Amino acid sequence: MSDEKPRGVLRIPGSKPDVLRDPPPAIAREPMRSNSELEPLAKQVAANAPLMNKFRATIGCEDEARMRDMIDEVRNYARSIDSALTYAEGARLALLLSNIDDRGSPS
Repeated sequence: MSDEKPRGVLRIPGSKPDVLRDPPPAIAREPMRSNSELEPLAKQVAANAPLMNKFRATIGCEDEARMRDMIDEVRNYARSIDSALTYAEGARLALLLSNIDDRGSPS
């Protein structure tokens, strides 16, 4: 009896230049809102004093996981006000909040 393992043939289909494929369907995406469009929402979020106190305490910390969790918390609260808020807009909103002072206006 030999120690040879059974051998098979692995066939990988290749793309042939003569075969035309349809391009993938385009994904319809809404453009991300600008800072000026998100500013009213940022002011509403800034009106939540406990959230803003926690946000300010977290800004600048060296703990990336803590900052990520805080941005998610801000994003989720903002979504309770505006359900159309996208993930990327939530991150932009957190940046806007970092520029809002205690009075709720941009610094």
